[in-house]
Amino acid sequence: MTADTARGPRGKNLTLLTASTAMDNAESSVTTVLFPLMRDAMGLTSSALGTLVAVAKVVGMFAGIPWVLLARKFRRKVVLAVCSGFWGIWIILAAMAGDFTQFVVLYGIAAAGFAGAGPIALEILGDLYEDNRRGRVTGLLYGGVALIAGVSAPLFGRLSGLENGWRYGYLASGVMCLIVGVLILVFLDDPRPAAPQQLTAAVAIEDKARTVRSGLRELAGIQTFRLILLQRLCSGQNVMMSFGVVFLVEERGFSTATASVVALPFSLGYLGGTLVGGRVNDRLHQLRPLSGRVVMLQISQLAFAGVALICIQAAWHSIGFFVLVFAFLGFLQGQVPVVNRPLIMAVVRPELRALAFAVSVSTVEAFAYAGYALLTGFLGDALGLQNALLIVTVLLTAFNGLASAALYRPYARDSAALLEMSREGSPDLGPPLSTTK
Repeated sequence: MTADTARGPRGKNLTLLTASTAMDNAESSVTTVLFPLMRDAMGLTSSALGTLVAVAKVVGMFAGIPWVLLARKFRRKVVLAVCSGFWGIWIILAAMAGDFTQFVVLYGIAAAGFAGAGPIALEILGDLYEDNRRGRVTGLLYGGVALIAGVSAPLFGRLSGLENGWRYGYLASGVMCLIVGVLILVFLDDPRPAAPQQLTAAVAIEDKARTVRSGLRELAGIQTFRLILLQRLCSGQNVMMSFGVVFLVEERGFSTATASVVALPFSLGYLGGTLVGGRVNDRLHQLRPLSGRVVMLQISQLAFAGVALICIQAAWHSIGFFVLVFAFLGFLQGQVPVVNRPLIMAVVRPELRALAFAVSVSTVEAFAYAGYALLTGFLGDALGLQNALLIVTVLLTAFNGLASAALYRPYARDSAALLEMSREGSPDLGPPLSTTK
């Protein structure tokens, strides 16, 4: 069987990987859009939204790596179908929760499954496409995720007219997960079949632990990877959309149904940002292979901080104005993954990319998202949501954009080292690419 035949139609595989990654976002869209209804039904405050977001991300921090280990032992597409698809049964159960505590527990269990989807999908994506195309295909993946979330959010918003509309939203989200799980299991082509492992249970556990320890040591030795983790720890951009609808309801006086319409332009903008950003990123990488991606990362972050400042400070009461502003925010936010993910792929060996994404996306980004969601919720209760978003999404993002300049020299060195290693060939879990402290 040739490599091309083994890979199968790339468009079909990319669509399925996009759908698997979108499941976590679909569930987040329900929470973001219908939280005002849940808040009224259960007597909650803004900090409860921060708690929900934080619980999902904190659980994901610990769940991501175990899913990656399972994907090493079993077929990746089977593990992906379980964690991003069939795990949706927990969302269905959450829709039936009797109180907020039950809901949080079931919501957290659901998040534990979805945490595995991103790293596994990105590893498969990295195997399917060569380096000079990863920017645009990553853009297509995250653009598709945004489009699914953007289209579904206003639909969920229409449920605000029903007494238990938020429950119906979660039920629909869970059913979609189950459908996606079946499609992945039947149609996804995995270009790297699982290696047979005829090991005893004790030896298998020891082998997995040794592999993870060795892999983590290698990742820790890559200075660019360490700096990317630090950069993601300082990123507060994601909370803007998580709290955007609630901000428009509480601070600008819109109804839930009206405020939810900004999710679609944000997602369409995000789609545009990933598609355009992916191509621009690939072009900059070709023109300036040692610095182009870092330049784009800085520009997108600083521009996002500027537009977020306009969004938060503007006292307009026209939803049309916020539709336009959220579209710009989505466009700029969409450029983050198409730069960040190829940055990691360029300095981490293929054998370690799933582990790298489990650490960076499912652990570090989740930890940052959880912390800033909690911070925004509690600051919102104490200072008002407008001031909370000003601190987290404007000031912090601006600082992060400036501080990302620290990536230039390490990225140039580490990406060149990996390129040279790939030309010479390297064994699994070889020596670290860089040991610069």
